[in-house]
Amino acid sequence: MIISCTKTELNSKPKIRAKLAEVVSECNKLFGCSEDETFSLILSAIRAEEWNIVSIEEYGNRKLYNIDSDRIKSWINEKVIPNTVQVKTEDVDLLKLTVFSLAMPYKMLKGETKATMTEKIGRSKRRDFQQIFSDTFIGKIGEIAFKKFIKDKFGKELDLDWEISKAITKYESDIVGSKKVVSIKSTDTLESIWAEAPKPAEYGIFIKVVLPKDFFMKILAHISSLKKFLRFVEDRINKQDKMQNMLKFIEETAYREEMIIKAYVCGFFETSGSTLRSKGEKLEYLGSKYEVYENKHVIKCDKLKYRLEDWKSIFLPLITP
Repeated sequence: MIISCTKTELNSKPKIRAKLAEVVSECNKLFGCSEDETFSLILSAIRAEEWNIVSIEEYGNRKLYNIDSDRIKSWINEKVIPNTVQVKTEDVDLLKLTVFSLAMPYKMLKGETKATMTEKIGRSKRRDFQQIFSDTFIGKIGEIAFKKFIKDKFGKELDLDWEISKAITKYESDIVGSKKVVSIKSTDTLESIWAEAPKPAEYGIFIKVVLPKDFFMKILAHISSLKKFLRFVEDRINKQDKMQNMLKFIEETAYREEMIIKAYVCGFFETSGSTLRSKGEKLEYLGSKYEVYENKHVIKCDKLKYRLEDWKSIFLPLITP
């Protein structure tokens, strides 16, 4: 089925979602996430013009975008699902990441890291403890997912960098011992169409994570710490207090589903002069202002290498002896 839309409709998420409702529902059953998450992934593929999903007809200054729903389902089945891994709460690296993410804001407060609480990275206001924890977790969960991806696909073990350093040194690879400087970037903005890497990186890996919004609560629930806290409060308030209902609601909600983080490994790219973008440069669909906020490498997702033979022949030799 071909779904046609204008540029205006493509720029309007409510309008394009209404047109894609049927295919989103079908793909949601394949990928197993919420319809919101599935829609965001599909929207990214359409806007990045991946997988020959879109053909464009031009009528003077007007463009008509013809979206092939069969190609969308093919993209989900042949690219997204095979390159997606799952990270669960029993994974030791996930627990290490939780500790790392909790340590980061404390380290910032004590001045024991080169990053600071007032650092503005594409933000307009000071970050608080919770925001730093969340940013750190989301930014590094991709490394854990990639480690799992390489282990599952090729049986190779990778070492990740867990150091929080106060020293401002040259940019180091996210993969310990790699022959090249490798950057692993992850985002929970599933509709993103741009992969990026810092200026010193020689290779960039881009990963999209489907992360439960209450991921920290689910981790606490998994190790029973949440239940301990709820019982602690329950024992200290009146049995008739309406707060008892809220305690029950929190417990039922947090324990309803096991926490599973799905991570779609979009692919990798080699940095070069042609991938380097300047601060202030405008790129379509890049955040709310569409501006690059620092000099860095940026590439559209449809240009990433992702096939197993690409990982095996090009990338693995860079990170293994």
